[in-house]
Amino acid sequence: MAEPVAAKPASRRLKQFVLKPTVFCYHRCPYCDLRQDYYREMVADRKRSLHIVSTNGQSAEQQPARKPNPGHMPLDMALRTIEEAAELGMEELQLSGGDPLLYPHLIEVIQAAKRHPGVFVLMNSVGTGVTVAKAREIIEAGLGAWNFSIDTLDPLKYELLRGVRDALPTILDAVHTVREAGRGRDVAEFRMNYMTVITRLNFRDIPEIVAHCVDTGIASIYLMNVYGDTTGKSLLTEPEIREFRGETVPSILDILRSKNTADIVQANAAQVLASFFSADNSDANYAQGVYWPDRESARIACHVPDYYALIEPDGRTLPCCLVEISHEGEIGNVMDRSLTEVFTGEDADKFRRERIPFCQKCPSPRNRTLGLVPYMCRQFRD
Repeated sequence: MAEPVAAKPASRRLKQFVLKPTVFCYHRCPYCDLRQDYYREMVADRKRSLHIVSTNGQSAEQQPARKPNPGHMPLDMALRTIEEAAELGMEELQLSGGDPLLYPHLIEVIQAAKRHPGVFVLMNSVGTGVTVAKAREIIEAGLGAWNFSIDTLDPLKYELLRGVRDALPTILDAVHTVREAGRGRDVAEFRMNYMTVITRLNFRDIPEIVAHCVDTGIASIYLMNVYGDTTGKSLLTEPEIREFRGETVPSILDILRSKNTADIVQANAAQVLASFFSADNSDANYAQGVYWPDRESARIACHVPDYYALIEPDGRTLPCCLVEISHEGEIGNVMDRSLTEVFTGEDADKFRRERIPFCQKCPSPRNRTLGLVPYMCRQFRD
């Protein structure tokens, strides 16, 4: 008698939905090289497919005057997948990239998500060139959080980390502009956060960033480990890891105490900071960019593929963002299938069961949010 086949979850919920509406970005971060390689391949494939579609049986006069940009997501696909994600239980829409600020249909996408009650919309953008009027339009469309990438307050270091000149004054100008645009709004509706990658170049600067955030009302800092570093230039060495634990972490906690932050903020910070370079993995592994002792440990620690899906501009669907670094693990394409079919399909279930070798090098489950303003941080309200 045949073994009974395990039933597929009847109501798997897609809680966190990520759209990458464009591959274009203002920065050229060195540790993002593998992601940029992935985008280059994607854009090349998309160019070929668009050429085939646009010239198939059409004369030059019949072809559209303005051809689709292969690096941008078609608006109809963005709107369709948002509706499908809402049917699957979407609680959060995250707009990332590239930089969503470069996407021509940003407002329509935010508005589409906010038509569904309870959906929180956040955006990762460095804000280059944004005006108060444009930022206000984005916020009023329904943006709940604007996440800025700030790795250091040292201008020269920031240039090295972000690959463009004058990057720090430019992003700090954007922070000021967005703050002005959001001034007077209900704090439950909009907040600003920082995103900080802990690298060899900037780990000693994190206490200064924390102090700056407390002083300027930044709601939280999402602390991230280095990902995709094939050269080892960004990864902390073993002595630097010990220094981070022994000096950087106590310094951050001292700053939070000296600035009289809420007890819940200090308690959360102690817990969050202790989780970085934790003892369940060796320092030698961390220094090589290996975040888990084996693939099974990574699978047990990471539940992201159970509730998450990311759509690339060409419709490729990923079970986690680090698939862009591994270049393997795609679970389908919403150009030719519905999001529901992809998210509940066999390729997605196989990834959830088995994972991929790169999962050992994925730091995502170890990344944590350092909440600074309790009433702006959802982790303090859950």
